[in-house]
Amino acid sequence: MPRAHALIATALVSLTLAFFGAVPALAAERPFGDMVEYDLVFPVDGPNEYVDGFWAPRSHGTHGSQDLMADKGVPVVAAATGTVRLVNWSRHPGLNPERCCSVVVDHADGWQSAYLHLTNDTPGTDDGQGWGIAPGIVPGARVQAGQLLGWVGDSQAAEATPPHLHFELYDPAGVKVNSYEALIAAEARQYDPPGSGESDPADGDVVEDLAKAALVERGDRGTGVAQLQESLMDLGYDVGPLDGIFGGLTEAAVVTLQIDYRLDADGRVGSITKGAIAGLLRPDGTILGFGRRGDEVAVLQTELSEAGVDAGSADGVFGPKTLEAVITFQRDFQLTVDGLVGPQTWGALEMR
Repeated sequence: MPRAHALIATALVSLTLAFFGAVPALAAERPFGDMVEYDLVFPVDGPNEYVDGFWAPRSHGTHGSQDLMADKGVPVVAAATGTVRLVNWSRHPGLNPERCCSVVVDHADGWQSAYLHLTNDTPGTDDGQGWGIAPGIVPGARVQAGQLLGWVGDSQAAEATPPHLHFELYDPAGVKVNSYEALIAAEARQYDPPGSGESDPADGDVVEDLAKAALVERGDRGTGVAQLQESLMDLGYDVGPLDGIFGGLTEAAVVTLQIDYRLDADGRVGSITKGAIAGLLRPDGTILGFGRRGDEVAVLQTELSEAGVDAGSADGVFGPKTLEAVITFQRDFQLTVDGLVGPQTWGALEMR
């Protein structure tokens, strides 16, 4: 290592330990910037480009990380299972904008990863008033490898650069290491497309049909996931390729839909979310579904209340509470549980 690099390395290690907290040193510490072999999940779940930029010069010294160039809004996922140590965020540029938006994760094996420049903009804008951290990502939260942390952006010191994820990796002694080769290896281990003959059943549970599955979530794959992706795409949500794999892009689309329609934003597709999607895709005819408004919905709400199911006030808006009531009624009367009110559900309400 050049002498200048060594001097910079010493200073950066000191700053690193001051910021992230010192970790007891191992018997044999690695040098700063050591190229490591470390099993991780590739942290950008979408198209990206990168080169080895660890030793690139910056105004503050050596870069000390990898910049994964990707479009703003591409999902960023945890490189390993662990616990969220630090979350820096701001909903408004007047509140510490230089701290928005980043996440630090302590891995279960003692390593640590940092994710910087997550988006701080409302989708499709550069207003600095968005939200770059995924729901539930708070200090102390447990995360699984591959779990959604946030979205690629250009926040903090990257406002004048193209969007990218600034990714840092630290060994158990708190030494910042070069993750370039580990990232290359991780990218090579990504899912193979369905039908390639190379996929491993352990890569995810197979969901053959969306309607038959009680729950569809990240890691699932199959025709049911493909149906979900097509439905989300029809509703205007970006799921990336229609590949039948429930990855980060599909999870991000599900979370966005759930936030848009005030559902529990857990990124998983159970009966409530499936009913909402079905209702949004079939808003006409005699079938009532999520998102419908009008006198027919008010009658439905009244009928449900008289059947002993709380649908809220008869306001004529088929919202989350009405959807939950319909699903409860269908389950109680052993009907098809889809959250849609068609002839079968109307008939059960009239004959109760």
